Amino acid sequence: MARTRNDFIPQPPPWLIEDWFPIGHRCMDTAPEGSFKTIWGCWLAVCIAAGYPVFGHAVRQGPVMLIDEETPETSLNYHLERFSKGIGYRYKDLPIYPFVMEGFRFNRKSLMNDLVKAVNSIKPVFIRMDSLLAMLPGGVQSRSENDSHLGEIIRDDLNRIISPDRSILLAAHSKKFIAELTFDEIKEHDMQSIVRGHGSIVGEGCDTGFIIKKVSENPNPTRFCIITRVRRQAIPANEIKYIEMVEQSYGEGWARLEEIPASKLPPSDQAKELFRLFKIADGRGSYNHSSRWILQQMAFQNKHYCLTGVSELVQRRAINETGPQNWEINQRRGSQCDQDYLKQLDP
Repeated sequence: MARTRNDFIPQPPPWLIEDWFPIGHRCMDTAPEGSFKTIWGCWLAVCIAAGYPVFGHAVRQGPVMLIDEETPETSLNYHLERFSKGIGYRYKDLPIYPFVMEGFRFNRKSLMNDLVKAVNSIKPVFIRMDSLLAMLPGGVQSRSENDSHLGEIIRDDLNRIISPDRSILLAAHSKKFIAELTFDEIKEHDMQSIVRGHGSIVGEGCDTGFIIKKVSENPNPTRFCIITRVRRQAIPANEIKYIEMVEQSYGEGWARLEEIPASKLPPSDQAKELFRLFKIADGRGSYNHSSRWILQQMAFQNKHYCLTGVSELVQRRAINETGPQNWEINQRRGSQCDQDYLKQLDP
């Protein structure tokens, strides 16, 4: 008897990192310069090579290739060494194969042929490429990041090294305005509007996207968040991940990345300044009119800066929103706010 479509049960999609990072995808991460793309890429490389869970998600262990045209080799090795020690391994014992500053460029046939040979020999499950900007075609084939054909070029080259058992993560620089947005504002943008350059770069070269936003860096704990942008398939673990770098000592010894709850994020400078203004208004006996007074203060500052601080204070329960553009200090903040946050916000 002929089989019907009811006889076929779709299989769950395979994962490089369970429920989060699909295997067989051309993935792309993006952030402004200095926003920990290299640190994030090195951590993934070490975890996948060692078979170590990434923020609680099981990984498919296997060889890793790093193609890096932006990071000095000494810096790359520094991160890989520290992260390897952080999970109990020696870097040289892990199947990680770095190709640093070797001149790889997209749309260069001879270079692509060499890369394909290396991939066929190593058989990696994960290839990290850093960064798109440094790998743009040069010489007579020079193309800018705004070239409308760049997406097709990237897609065709990546398709030569992708496979159902392998994922690629290509680092791309984001537009500068991303650094100023709140988490909620970033969630309203798609990858095309965030990645620097022509929209075809994302359209043709990105099956799954990850947006990295810096929260803080040393001498405070290095913290950032990862916002997943679902494009080709459903990803269960697509909520924002808040990450902290834990170190043996500042800049020395072992290191690792750990996921932390949002409640552990420190208050921003905006939130500290705005909360101080709310306390001044409240102390003047103008509690019922504090919002009007705060709005007057906003007129002398950057409005977006102020609204970002207010949004954070509402989310963290330091103030309450009682109506449109109307806020009041939360008189129950002592029990409703995270205590570490409150101590830093209101020492």
